[in-house]
Amino acid sequence: MKNIFYFKHICAIGGTEQFLYEIAKAYNDFDITIYYKKADPFQLKRLSQYVRCRKYIPGRKIYCDRAFLNFNIDIIDDIESSENYYAFVAHANFAELGYKPPIQHLKLNHFFGVSPFACEKLELYAKMLGMDIKCDLLFNPLSLEPKEKVMHLLSACRLEDEVKGGKRTKKLVQALDEYCEITGRHYRWDIYTNSVKSEIESKNVAIMKPRVDVRPYIADADIVLQLSNDMETYCYTLNEAWGYGVHTISTPLTVLNDLPVPKEANFILKYDCSNINDVVRHIFEDDLKPFKYEIPQSSWDKVLKKGKADYKEEVNEIYKVRAKKKFIDIETGAHRQPEEEWEVTYYRLQELLNNENDLIEQI
Repeated sequence: MKNIFYFKHICAIGGTEQFLYEIAKAYNDFDITIYYKKADPFQLKRLSQYVRCRKYIPGRKIYCDRAFLNFNIDIIDDIESSENYYAFVAHANFAELGYKPPIQHLKLNHFFGVSPFACEKLELYAKMLGMDIKCDLLFNPLSLEPKEKVMHLLSACRLEDEVKGGKRTKKLVQALDEYCEITGRHYRWDIYTNSVKSEIESKNVAIMKPRVDVRPYIADADIVLQLSNDMETYCYTLNEAWGYGVHTISTPLTVLNDLPVPKEANFILKYDCSNINDVVRHIFEDDLKPFKYEIPQSSWDKVLKKGKADYKEEVNEIYKVRAKKKFIDIETGAHRQPEEEWEVTYYRLQELLNNENDLIEQI
């Protein structure tokens, strides 16, 4: 073997993992072997496309021309370099990590840093040890593939509620993942839901906490999905998406017949998901042409009783409360005593009633 790279633990994600991948991809016409003690299967799979990957076997000698050790050198005594070339590669500011790189080993005779900062820090550490080394700069390789569109999907629903299409959502995620595995395409599906636990296992799906107003995120999506049963009689999510000119995918809701929806704005997923592959192809392969949608105008002003409002805003009102027992008032820091009375604003009253209703009562 001409070149070996050693990294003790190749994790699922990380900068050094990306370094190894970029080395393998950029220099696969060189003879390179990557050694490790433990490795994430996904990382091994993508590294093995370009270079040899070998698990280190304790006590077995490794013969090579040049050895490049990353972070750890614990196998260095089992490496025999024909050129007496043993390099330590600095990938981090070790002082900040609280890690002491073992650079005093007598075999080490080359030192590299992946940035001027890395070189500087390694040389400074060496001086603290009484060593005078020269750390040479080798920037990390980085090759960017052509920029590819990541399809941004969005849903806002009660995922655990089947009338809102929970099972259909899971089926579509599976179909999308299979398509992307084959074609190399990418998508991200943000699902805003109050579900405590999601059964969706996909690296492409993000389960988001629900928001009172999700409209800014709807406007930023490529496609909004509403996969409910036929229980919708207006569907704010779809109307908001169309109002922003965002394409949608929905089930064949009856209400669609009552709305002025342009044909190109909405694609139908059948209730039984029998056309799910057509939906997947639509997401990635169809040209999502611009459209205009006129939101139906509301006529509530014709039925509401007219007249000037005499509502007094509650937030400006003051309320009296009484302590049920001794406690510390976190708003003021006061030590409230049993039966003590004091005044609070509307919002503070709501906080006390919601969070400390065993401590106070409203008078």
